[in-house]
Amino acid sequence: MQRPSTRMILFNAAGVVIGVSVLVGLLRPLFVTPTAIPCSQRYQHSMTFQLARGGVMLSAADLQSSLGGRDLGVIDNLSITPEKNVPFPLSMSVKLPRGAASPLSAAERKGGMSFPWEPRSLARALAACVSYDVWLPADFDFARAGRLPGLIGADATGQESFAARILWRPGGAGAATLRVLSVGEARQPALGLEGFALPRGQWFKIEQEVVLNTPKQANGKLVVWIDGTMVGERSDLVFRTDASAAVTGVAVEVFYGGDDAAAIVPKDATVRLSPFELRWP
Repeated sequence: MQRPSTRMILFNAAGVVIGVSVLVGLLRPLFVTPTAIPCSQRYQHSMTFQLARGGVMLSAADLQSSLGGRDLGVIDNLSITPEKNVPFPLSMSVKLPRGAASPLSAAERKGGMSFPWEPRSLARALAACVSYDVWLPADFDFARAGRLPGLIGADATGQESFAARILWRPGGAGAATLRVLSVGEARQPALGLEGFALPRGQWFKIEQEVVLNTPKQANGKLVVWIDGTMVGERSDLVFRTDASAAVTGVAVEVFYGGDDAAAIVPKDATVRLSPFELRWP
């Protein structure tokens, strides 16, 4: 019996490798969950928060004029600046002056800013994704907790609302939290979505997805990615009890402190944000 030649063995081996590769490609979608794919790649409609109009860079006053008086700290602490060597030409620079308090506080001197971005084109979506890039200074002080932008929503009457926030914790770890207000009562469940790294001295991308629950069912979803890697997921949440509640936009927030507004800025810092991109089905 003639033994197979070396060429024939190599040819057959190559065929096996190709066959295995094809099989893996066919089976991979069965084992990779949709949430392993960042939400910015999975939604059809999109809208970007504009930092220029007619090719002209906006000022803080221009931006404030479009916010309907619902902004805090925009005039004092926000500026729009040109960027180089990144995919976006403009960014928002947010000042955090040492010793300043949260913009939610009654203190005279405030650091950071807060405003809602609720575009009409979102059309009260039941699921949405926000993505943006963040630059924290290389010496950014994580001694106290603070906030970054996250998705928000409400019902048709405004009696029920939620805010899914991205935070930095003391020590530098990131976290995702959920606060729900219903019938005048606030609820903030422990999510366990924390401990992920927030890089300093470089741009990094945050993506956050919210899929609202069916009323009276705990099947809502909150997912977070950092630079394309999923760092936290919950799929058993209650964002709403009223069927009219929907995602309305983004809480654009950068400041030290939380709902109590008690924290002050430990040292001078400037945080930069790319334009936000909202996506929905």
